[in-house]
Amino acid sequence: MKPSVDVIIPVYGGREALQRCLASVLRYPQQTPWRLVIINDASPDPAIQRDLERLAAGHEGVVLLENPRNLGFVGTVNRGMGLSRDNDVVLLNSDTEVANGWLDRLAAAAYADERIGTVTPFSNNATICSFPRFCQSSDLPRHWCLAELDALFARVNKGKLVDIPTGVGFCQYIRRDCLEQTGLFDEERFGRGYGEENDFCRRAAALGWRNVLCCDTFVFHEGGVSFSHEQEERIARAQEILAELHPDYQMLVEKHIHEDPALLYRTRVLLEMLRSSPRRKVLHLTHHLGGGTKKHIRELSEWLSGDMDSLVIRPVEGRGVHLVFGSEDDAPKLFFDLPAMYPSLVRLLGSLGLSRIHFHHTLGLETCLWGLPGDLGLPFDVTLHDYYFINAHPSQTDARGRYTSDLQTQVSSYPLTVSLEEWQENQKQLLYGAERVIAPSAWTVEEYRRYYPDARYLVAWHPDSEAHMPWPPTRNPVEGKRPLRVLVLGALSPEKGADLLEAAGMEARRRGLPLEFHLLGYAYRPLDAAVIEHGAYVEAELPRLLDEIGADIVWFTALWPETYSYTLSEVLQAGLPVAAPDLGAFPERLAGRPLTWIRSWQSTAHEWLEWFVEVAELLRAEDAGPFAWNDQPWPEAGPGFYRQTYLVRAPADSLPDALPEAWLEELLQQCRSAEADQGNRGFREQLLIHLLALRQGRVGRLVSRLVPVSVQRKLKRKLSRKPIHELRRE
Repeated sequence: MKPSVDVIIPVYGGREALQRCLASVLRYPQQTPWRLVIINDASPDPAIQRDLERLAAGHEGVVLLENPRNLGFVGTVNRGMGLSRDNDVVLLNSDTEVANGWLDRLAAAAYADERIGTVTPFSNNATICSFPRFCQSSDLPRHWCLAELDALFARVNKGKLVDIPTGVGFCQYIRRDCLEQTGLFDEERFGRGYGEENDFCRRAAALGWRNVLCCDTFVFHEGGVSFSHEQEERIARAQEILAELHPDYQMLVEKHIHEDPALLYRTRVLLEMLRSSPRRKVLHLTHHLGGGTKKHIRELSEWLSGDMDSLVIRPVEGRGVHLVFGSEDDAPKLFFDLPAMYPSLVRLLGSLGLSRIHFHHTLGLETCLWGLPGDLGLPFDVTLHDYYFINAHPSQTDARGRYTSDLQTQVSSYPLTVSLEEWQENQKQLLYGAERVIAPSAWTVEEYRRYYPDARYLVAWHPDSEAHMPWPPTRNPVEGKRPLRVLVLGALSPEKGADLLEAAGMEARRRGLPLEFHLLGYAYRPLDAAVIEHGAYVEAELPRLLDEIGADIVWFTALWPETYSYTLSEVLQAGLPVAAPDLGAFPERLAGRPLTWIRSWQSTAHEWLEWFVEVAELLRAEDAGPFAWNDQPWPEAGPGFYRQTYLVRAPADSLPDALPEAWLEELLQQCRSAEADQGNRGFREQLLIHLLALRQGRVGRLVSRLVPVSVQRKLKRKLSRKPIHELRRE
């Protein structure tokens, strides 16, 4: 006999979310006998009560109650759970949405074993029951509606359960016999809500009841609508109470997070999402350092999100790689110890129906990965983000941080471990095998042609040019006789001109010139006070910061040939005058732009100062604009390359069979064991954190001047911090 269920929805605020929740609950018929119990907890919004009254009048099986005063979540659900002595209950937040046979599957899970007391489904926002990011909230996966995603869970993980230390209260099924034995939620201790379901689950566990994750059901949880007031205080107090009542609670949760027994079922869904996707699937390989390369992969993935699904392979400090399901930092990932696990990686990738492989960088990658195109039978591209393929030196600079074409005088943070000839012979195999070697500037191609003349080069600016061209007109912000404000943007290393900027600022101050030098970003070391530093920024804040600083002209101080420069794109979008070196991508990207000057990259600080004094007078003589930029240049690939021709290879006509569950489970165990065996870096990471914190102090800034830049960079590359998860309902 099927159980009868009361679906209890406590209501306070969030009218729009509540309407979506109720509509979803009533949309899908269930085989399980059930009724909907809605309890208005004295909502301050009278429109909510009117909505509820209309809904109850139009639907049988809806019980509408109204608390005479606000009881809070705990008191309200206790009232709902006390309406029947026989019915099971589902506690459902008013900011959730359900689909398909959600209740039938939860009920089936609840009676899969006689000692199952509570059942929680997967959700996008449910801490230890979250998908796709474990213990992190997120939106629904792109291109997937709730009904489609829930149906995929139902198909891929049919009948699968995982024991969990506690249910999560956004959607929790509780069997009546468990409720009768355990008792209602503890209203006295947990008051207006938070932690009460965790306490209940631990009390039930002490009586021999199991709390389980229902792996074949997915419920959307918006989060942040219910229980939004005094949230932080309630969380802190609830954690204290839970620690007092259940001393082993935190240990059990941490153990569960460490073991992550639901990884198999999240991964099965992730893989099937990719396999069933109609979009082309591209595997990107890159380094682990971030910067423009990382931004390009993310930008490309966003730009082509309607046509392409991205996976990323990036190395892990020490050894091995992460296979990342997406281009975001916090996307789900699996660790592979290479080369030992390379055959397993190939088999996993081979099951997904990939369309193309794209090498963005090979720094830190095991050379076995170069065999992926052949082992998977796929075409591949290479993008030249810097000059690493030439001699392992990304910037082609000497000991002073200045560009030189003489490979013998270049000094790299990544010294060759083989001869230059052997290095270039190895790189040639990759570059010559690529269907396209994509360069974001013609300068980059010319540099590479000196060493690899027969590669199939193609000059294509990054997608942000496709997105923003034509760029806005240039404007002249100079007013009156105040000093000219010269702004430098970004993270400045020696090769990006940090020392040049400081020298210019110090000489301008000494000579009393009407010039101000500003840095919006940071340098590899603290600069003299002659440079006004504004600290790091995020791109979204840049327009506001530019207005606050009142920049008159942006100066690009690079002493190495930038291959593209995303910072230049930000400035072009702002429409400010520009001074840039005749090096790298700047001349070709700025050709014909008004109020833009290309000068010798070898100019001294003194020569730059003399020129800035002249250009200040010139700008004061000009009107404010706007100055249209006619005939903006395009590179060889022309406009629309990434949108129209990048994905030239159609997906495979048919997919290989899905991976056997037993093989996948064994693989995931290997991935986790290999990652654990990679080494305990906890002490080292904490030391690095303290060192970087020390660097921010006055003494640390002085000491940092004495530490070689290469050493500072190595410390920065080694820093890796993992998020700390907390169990939360909101």
